[in-house]
This record gives sequence, C-alpha cells and structure tokens, in this order.
Amino acid sequence: MKIAITGSIACGKSTVCDALRSRGFFVADADAISRSLTAPGGEALDDIRAAFGDGVFSGAALDRAALASLVFGNPEALKRLNGILHPRIFAELFAQLQQAEADGSPVFAEIPLLYECGMAARFDRVWVVAAGEETQIARLCARDRLTRAEALVRIHAQMPLSRKTAAADAVIRTDGTQEETLAQVDALLAGLTKPESRPAAPPARYTARRKAKKTGFAGYWTSLPVWLKALLAASLSFVLLTASAAVVRDYMARLEERRRLEAEAAERARHPLYYADLISLYSEAQGLDPALVSAVILCESSYDPAAVSRLGARGLMQLMEDTAGWIAHKLGEDDASYSFDRLFDPETNIRFGTWYLHFLSERFGADPVKIVCAYHAGQGNVAAWLGNPEYSPDGVTLQTIPTQDTAAYCSRVLSAREVYKKYYFPDPTPEPDAAATAAP
Repeated sequence: MKIAITGSIACGKSTVCDALRSRGFFVADADAISRSLTAPGGEALDDIRAAFGDGVFSGAALDRAALASLVFGNPEALKRLNGILHPRIFAELFAQLQQAEADGSPVFAEIPLLYECGMAARFDRVWVVAAGEETQIARLCARDRLTRAEALVRIHAQMPLSRKTAAADAVIRTDGTQEETLAQVDALLAGLTKPESRPAAPPARYTARRKAKKTGFAGYWTSLPVWLKALLAASLSFVLLTASAAVVRDYMARLEERRRLEAEAAERARHPLYYADLISLYSEAQGLDPALVSAVILCESSYDPAAVSRLGARGLMQLMEDTAGWIAHKLGEDDASYSFDRLFDPETNIRFGTWYLHFLSERFGADPVKIVCAYHAGQGNVAAWLGNPEYSPDGVTLQTIPTQDTAAYCSRVLSAREVYKKYYFPDPTPEPDAAATAAP
C-alpha cells in the first residue's frame, strides 16, 4: 500500500514523516530527491542550464537563489523548471516505493505539492497534515524569521489547505502538542497494520455438525421448486447490482473530485498571487477591485518586481517614467528624494499603480473595459475611440477595441480577473435584510 503525506507550508509534515521512520516505515522524500537532482553533478543540471542559461549557475554549481528569483512569479519559467524536475522526481520516488514495498509493508511518500502536481490518484491513500493559519504563521516567523506579512504571502501562494483536507483519506492536525500529533499517527497506523484475528480451529465434532448442516442445506436448496430458486437468485442479483452501483457511484464521485482539484490547482498555478497584503491595502484605499489589480500585475510583469519592458516600463505594474513622475507630482512626492528607481520597490509600485487605476476609473466611469484599455493604450486613445461612432455608437460604451494588441491585453486581464475573484477575492455574501426577515 502506497500512502502519500502532504499538506501546506509549516503544517508539520516533517514531524509526521520522522515519526513514521522511527516506527520502522519507509518514507520517500520528494524534496530530498529534488535536491539530489540539482546538487553538484546532479542529473537535472544540464537541462536547467540549457533552459535558463549560465546566469543561474555559479561555476558548476546551481545558484538556487538566482533560479528562484527567475521563476518566482513567472508561470512560464516555473512550468519549464517543473517540466525538467517533476518527471525525474516522480520516477525516482516510485522506484524507491516499489523496492521498499516488496516486503508487503505500507510505504509512504512526503510530497508537499501532491495535488498541485496531479499525483494523488497514483496513491492508495492520502494523509494530509494540517494546522490552523495562526499556527503556520507562528512557525514560519520562528523558523524562517519572517514577518507576519511575509508568512501570509507564502501561505496564500499555495493551494488552500481546506481543499486538500476535503480530498484526503485522513487528516492529521498538528495544532496541539507533539504527543497529540503522534497519537493520531499511531491510530492511523493501527488501522493499517492491525493483524487479522484468527480463531482457533473448531473441535472435530463441531466441524462434523457444520458439514452436516451444509449438506442439509444443499439438500434443502435442491428440493426447492425452480420458480422459487429463480426468484431468490434474481433478488440476490438485484441486491448485488445495487451495491455495486453504489460503489461505482462513490468511486466516480471521488475521481471527479480529484480531477476538479487538479484542474483548480493548475488554474491557480497559472494565476499566482504575491503581495496580497499590499494589493488589498491599496485597492481598498483607492476603491478598486483587488482582483482587477492582481490581474493587471499578472499580465504586466508576472509578479516580477524587477521587470523592465523593452520601452522602459518598470516594476510590478509596469509604469513608464513620465507616468510615474506625474503620479509622484500628484501625490506630492516629487521632491529631491524621488527617483524612477523607486518603482522597483513593490509597495511604491503598487501604490502608484493603484492611484493611476483609480484616476482612470474616475475618468471612464468605473468601466473595467475602458480602464484596462486606457492602462494599456493610453487614456487619450480611449477618449478618441469613444468619439468615433465606428467603435462607440453611443460615445459611452466601447463596443470595438480597434487595435489587436490592446484587445488581446484587455481580454487577458479581464479573464484573469475572474480567476482572482474566484480563488482569492470572492464577492462577500450579502448580509440578510433585517426588515425582510423580520417576523410579521
């Protein structure tokens, strides 16, 4: 039996896996395999160099920090790296599991991104190690010396823990003491390894009586009329078919749920969210939809704060130097301390960018199509399009976007906005109307 151990960051997966090893079980470690593939002389290094160049290497050794900064917030680069590593990781992991499974004992695999990689279906069971968000934050702050905001960014960048626990066969909660965690592990192991009870052989006289009863029943069955035997057989078949159908329905429902989770994981991987606290803070300050701001950042820079376009736009929201200087003047920050290099700072960039989106929203009546088009093509162009009956028959609604690149950009941003609303910024459930619910 192959059992996957997964969870989210700082939930205690290592504690659970160490406990399994101390109890004599084999545990394969996907992260350890990944590290061996990228260690000096590792099997994956040549392909990584071919894909990302010499800039992510320091001599013959992989510069992990440089590679991380390159793929951080860049879905295409991350997909390329995963395409190099994941097939090798899982080939080695399942080879280890197959070898360890030869003695018939359950074997385990620690895979942090099990659902995100779509590998859950290849295991007989999935155990999710879970903890409350405040517990995760406390552990990350103590372990990695992160601020609360930095810890939240890392937690929210992963698939929600609630989705993992919903699809799990078992959940191990680690908010309590280590003894309480280990007790849960032992209880799950008892269900796997408890030997079947084997009753003692019955006395010979009892066996003889049982044989006589079987013989008697066989004779009784033979004596039944054909129509009654057919009726009993049909009834039994109906019961078995009903039970089988229920089993099939349950299996198909679980399979569909896993497929749904894998599809959602892939969609979230294409739409990561970083700097969520800054986006929420400045979107609220400017009265903007944070999902729209997140979508603009994704389509502008793929969340790379050091991004520079071929035209010179900088940072997360890709602001041009003239536009950034104008915004700084409007904000009263165009003093001697201001420089265009400040736009590489994520907070400054998001603050300036959201102010500009608010300005465009005020000018174009909070219409997301016109706002996004103005952000990409310039507010002057959008104003001209609205004055052309070919593009705007009523002078208010932009029915046709005349330039192909702006039309494609607008479509990408608005599509991404819906994904961000779905996973990260869902519309709040409206409060019930007290007057409508009051008793007559």
